Amino acid sequence: MMMDNTIKDLVAAYGHELVENRRYLHAHPELSFQEKHTAQWIRSRLKKAGITLLEGISGNSTVGCLKGNKPGPAIGLRADIDALGLIENNDLPYKSTVPGVMHACGHDAHTAILMAAAEILAKHPELIAGTVYFIFEQAEEFLPGGAVQLVKDGIMDKIDYIFAIHVNAESPIGTLDVHGGTRFAAVGTYDFKITGKGGHGGFPHTANNPLIPASELITAIHLIPAMKCDPLTSSTVSVSYLHCGVEGVANVIPEKVSMGGCVRVLDTKVRESIMKEIDRLGRAICAAHNCAVEVTLVYGYPACIVDEKCAAVMAEAARELGINVLDVPPNLGAEDFAYFSQEKPAAIAWFGLADPTGTHAPTPHHNPAFYLADEAGLPLALEYVLTVYKKALQRLTTP
Repeated sequence: MMMDNTIKDLVAAYGHELVENRRYLHAHPELSFQEKHTAQWIRSRLKKAGITLLEGISGNSTVGCLKGNKPGPAIGLRADIDALGLIENNDLPYKSTVPGVMHACGHDAHTAILMAAAEILAKHPELIAGTVYFIFEQAEEFLPGGAVQLVKDGIMDKIDYIFAIHVNAESPIGTLDVHGGTRFAAVGTYDFKITGKGGHGGFPHTANNPLIPASELITAIHLIPAMKCDPLTSSTVSVSYLHCGVEGVANVIPEKVSMGGCVRVLDTKVRESIMKEIDRLGRAICAAHNCAVEVTLVYGYPACIVDEKCAAVMAEAARELGINVLDVPPNLGAEDFAYFSQEKPAAIAWFGLADPTGTHAPTPHHNPAFYLADEAGLPLALEYVLTVYKKALQRLTTP
C-alpha cells in the first residue's frame, strides 16, 4: 500500500519547520473565538500549498481539502487551534507574548502537526485516495465549542470518517491512549442566583438569609450521584463557587448569593436526569426558605463515543511505529470532538509528549507550567498522523 517506505523520509524532509511552527504558534496564542491571527496563518499556508479552502465555514475555523486521483473514502483530520486564559510560567525563548493567554493544552502542537501533514500530502498527491479534509477548529475550550458550528456548516456531510490526536504532557513519548466506546464525559453546568432579605447580624429574625438554602444545596447537590444515580454509572457533581456578602463584614446578612458548579457523566442520558434534579432541588430548597431563585442550566458537550473500527485503525498505526498502546479507562474530561462522533465514525487518541530528559516534570494540562517535548516528540506525532491516514485508507471503505 502507498506510503509504506516513505512516511519517515517525508517527515525527515519536512525538517525543523514542524517545531518552528509549533513554537511560533505557542508564542502567539489567541483565546477561543478570537483566533483571527491564527486563522490567517493557517489559511495563508494552506493556500500557498495549493490546498482548496472550503467556503461557508464559520468564524475562525478553516477546512482545507485535497482530492486524490484514486477512489477512496473521505477522511477528516482535525486539530483545535485556541489557547487558554493563563499567564505562562515557563522560562522559554518562545513563551507566550500575549499577556494572560497561553497554549496550555497543546493546541499549538495540534495545529502545527496537521499543517505539516497537509503540506506533505499536498506535495505528494499520489499518496491520496478519495478526499482528505484538514479541519482546523476554533474554540474547543469554550462553550458552545467550535465543532458544533462546523457540523452546522455541513462539514460532516462530506466526510466518511474523522480522526484526531490530542497531545498528552503527562505520558511518555512513544505511548498512545485510544480505545473504542465512550471516551470522554458529557458536561453540564448550573448556576443559582438566590435572593433573600438582607439585614443586621444581631437581628436575623428580621432578615431572610440566602446562605441557609445555599448551604443546604451544597450538601444536597453533592449527594445526587450517591442517592439518585445507578452506582454502576460514572458521574460527578461539583459545587465550584459561592459568592455572597463582604469579606470581613461580619454583622451584615447578605441579600443575595450566587453559586454554581458542573456535572460530568459518561452517559448523556444520565446528565439529563442529574440536571433536572439540580433544578428541582434549587427551586424546592429555596422555596422552603422563602427565597427567590434564578436557575441557569447549560448543557455542554455530549459524551464522546469512539468508533471501534476507527480506534482499531489508530491502534494499528501506533503499533506499526513501535508506539505502546495503553489500556486507559475513559475519564470525565470533555472534548467537543464528541459532536463529530455523533455524526460519523470517529476516533481520537492521546499521544504522549512528556519531556524524556526530566528537565521539565510532567505537568497537568491547563497549568501555567504546561510543557511539551516538541523537538523529541513532534516528528513522531506527525509520522503517526500520516500513518493513521494510510491505515484508514487500507482498512476503511467508502460507505
